[in-house]
Amino acid sequence: MLGDERPAAAREIIEAAYNAYFDDVYKFVFRGVGNVPAAEDITHDVFCAALNKIEEFRIHPEPKKWLMVTARNKVRELYRKMNRRALGVVDEIPELAVEDPDYKEVELELTALAIIDKEEWYLVKNYYLIGITIRELAKKYGITENNMRVRLCRIKAKLRTEIER
Repeated sequence: MLGDERPAAAREIIEAAYNAYFDDVYKFVFRGVGNVPAAEDITHDVFCAALNKIEEFRIHPEPKKWLMVTARNKVRELYRKMNRRALGVVDEIPELAVEDPDYKEVELELTALAIIDKEEWYLVKNYYLIGITIRELAKKYGITENNMRVRLCRIKAKLRTEIER
């Protein structure tokens, strides 16, 4: 089909995809597995899969989406191999193209949930994104406003520390 050009052409296609999408794929995988070596291995496997299926990858209308779906499947595969259920967070990821308007919200939530638990995410989301006041949150949780401020400050510090790593 492509004769002697196939390896060079395939390598160029994968290199271009790697340069364009590596960061997005890696961040997505890291949120799913939570550790650097596993995230690096799975990200590598994603690009190897693209190379192994170069004919399919080459003609796909959305190469980034192809890579992201493959990444999600590789993370699920890892959890199956570990005889655990895949993280609820991974199972809840919709079939979402990166260009979809909800992608950034999903990405933010997945990043946060890789670091903090759901209750902490709920507090952060309600205070910083929705705009519920500290007074209202404190009343809902039955704690003082000062305690709520401290709780939010600690969650924020935890997020900052992990994100800066």
